[in-house]
Amino acid sequence: MMADVNVYQVVMNLLITFTIATSFMVVGGRRLDTAIKVAVAQAVLLAGVTATLGWATGNKEIYIAALLTVVVKAVIIPYILRKVVGRVVACREVKSYINVKMSFVICAGLIIIAYSVTGRIMGPSAGIISEALPAAIALILIGLFVMITRKLAVMQIMGLIIMENGIFLAGVGTTHGMPLVVELGIFLDVLIGVLIMGILAFRINRSFDTIDTENLKNLRG
Repeated sequence: MMADVNVYQVVMNLLITFTIATSFMVVGGRRLDTAIKVAVAQAVLLAGVTATLGWATGNKEIYIAALLTVVVKAVIIPYILRKVVGRVVACREVKSYINVKMSFVICAGLIIIAYSVTGRIMGPSAGIISEALPAAIALILIGLFVMITRKLAVMQIMGLIIMENGIFLAGVGTTHGMPLVVELGIFLDVLIGVLIMGILAFRINRSFDTIDTENLKNLRG
């Protein structure tokens, strides 16, 4: 039994580590299409975390959450984002208020803060989910950082997705799987949020021939 727990722990920790690594790829990415591909990879990794938790606990409902994660976050949302990116006429290079090197340093600092503060809450006694809450808080902070520092509307949507991934990881990890109704509500909320922000990005592009949100300052009276 102990050997099985160790296997679950190793698999879970690896998946969570790779999930955080994908956030760094978004922060350091220079093209919108690459960022979307990374979002797909992060969604698949989150689905893997969820499925591993279902495997460890024997809770079959968690597998449904894993499937929904793939369908909504790895298929539907990237499809919407690709449609938005495909219709913009501006340069598709990622623009930021902070350079890549400094962004990496700040994100590393956010991860250290997340683990140092929340690591004490879960502790090693939490078993296979001991890394879930610190990693979830790190994702939320990195997602917020991306939303604040990126100039393009699509990248701000990416920040929102990373934040939601962190909230999802916190919910699944700390509760050994949220009720299915709650999970469905979360997926619906994030899908609607991305749809609305995608429409706004398209409207910004039509009005300003760019999706750089700095141009919204021109609307001040």
